Amino acid sequence: MIDETTTPEEAIRMAIEREKGSHEFYTQAMKIAKHPGTRQMFAFLAKEEIKHRRMLEEELNKDYMKEM
Repeated sequence: MIDETTTPEEAIRMAIEREKGSHEFYTQAMKIAKHPGTRQMFAFLAKEEIKHRRMLEEELNKDYMKEM
């Protein structure tokens, strides 16, 4: 859980873990969906979670994060 003692780095790391969990959820939902449109929607959402995770990982590598 995030509170006033959470550092920006900790918050980003927590968010990365949530994105991983969301990706897994959408991937599993895609596998069990019966309708092609539903599978396509879950596949799209799974890909979006990968993008989000990469964006967060890039934030961890920025110079300003090293100052904290």
